Amino acid sequence: MKFGRKSKVPDEIPNSSLADIAFLLLIFFMVSTVFAVEEGLLLQLPSQEGIVKKISRKNIMRLSAFPDGHVEMDDELIPINQIKVRVEQAIIDNPKLVVVVETHPEARYGLMIDVLDELKLARATRISLKPLLE
Repeated sequence: MKFGRKSKVPDEIPNSSLADIAFLLLIFFMVSTVFAVEEGLLLQLPSQEGIVKKISRKNIMRLSAFPDGHVEMDDELIPINQIKVRVEQAIIDNPKLVVVVETHPEARYGLMIDVLDELKLARATRISLKPLLE
């Protein structure tokens, strides 16, 4: 009885198609990745013609953001989390309300974004941005 010789198993993993597999995995993940798209605030920028509209003072609400992080609504100190409630009520009382957001040039950019986020939650559609000049 003759026994056949066992074939020797190679000690290496074949890597001749490793680059092909890596390339296919790269393509798969690029195609199947979903990127989150944030909607943000829709702002209507003024035209170049510069048409100026006069607005009655009773239809204007001022929100001022300062460098030290505090926010004032019509010269009254207000916490950021109260902006939504107050603006909602003001819009109910006066549908023609325009909210003017005045930001000091040295204030944190995030503070202005927080104020705009609160206005978005309050569904304020008439917003004007302006630098705060002292």
